[in-house]
Amino acid sequence: MQEIEFQLRGKVIRLARLMKNCRPRDFAKMASVDADYLSKIEREVRSMSRLNEIRLLRALRELGVTDAQLAALQIIVEHDEGKFDE
Repeated sequence: MQEIEFQLRGKVIRLARLMKNCRPRDFAKMASVDADYLSKIEREVRSMSRLNEIRLLRALRELGVTDAQLAALQIIVEHDEGKFDE
């Protein structure tokens, strides 16, 4: 059986941030990342390091985003991209 590791995606970060009505600049400050860098991550034109992934996850938790919500958003994003179509 193949083990799958959860990897936080930029589109998921954006949806979670919007769900909590948090502005990009405020969220970037919470996560200690540059606002332009956050924008590139959310548009998935830039990858994130493991350290920044941890920073962003902590900031999402500060906003009150749960693991279940992140997983649901991940499924929505992947479904929208057609990854579940066979």
